[in-house]
Amino acid sequence: MTLVGFSGSGKSTVGRILSMRLKWPFKDTDALIEDRQGCPLAECFAKLGEQAFRELERRMILSTPDEGKRVLALGEGGFNDETIPTVDRLGPTIHLDLSFEEARRRMGRGHSRRLASDPELFGLFIRRKRWYGRARYRVWTDGLTVDEVVDAILRLI
Repeated sequence: MTLVGFSGSGKSTVGRILSMRLKWPFKDTDALIEDRQGCPLAECFAKLGEQAFRELERRMILSTPDEGKRVLALGEGGFNDETIPTVDRLGPTIHLDLSFEEARRRMGRGHSRRLASDPELFGLFIRRKRWYGRARYRVWTDGLTVDEVVDAILRLI
C-alpha cells in the first residue's frame, strides 16, 4: 500500500503507525533520499536543486521492487503521470487529503517551512491534487487524529 498526499498530510506519521498495526515494513521515499544523500531533506533539496531532487525521487520510485505487503510513503511530488503506473502495480494507493489551510498550518510546524513560504504554494497544491485524485482511495484528514486516519485506512483495505 502506498500513501500519497501534499506536504503535511501525514504520510510519514500515518505510515509508521499503519505499518506497526499491520505488522508490515515501512518505507518513506523522503527518508530513503536523506539516507542516500547523507543530509536532512531540506538540505538535500537545497543542495541538489528541485530538478535533480525530483529526478532522484522519480528514479527511486520507478525502481521500487514489488515487495509484497508493505507501507510506502511517497514524497509529495512523487505521485505523478510518470510514476503512477508503477505505484499502482505495487498495491492500493491512498490519498491523504486535506484542505489548503490545514496543509499550511501543519507545514508551519514541521520540515516544510521552505515550501510554506513559497508564493506559488496554492497553485502547486491544486496541480498536485490532480495527480492525488488518481489514487484508488481517499481519506480526508482535516480534524482527525493520526489513529483516526489509520482506522479509516484499515476500513478501506
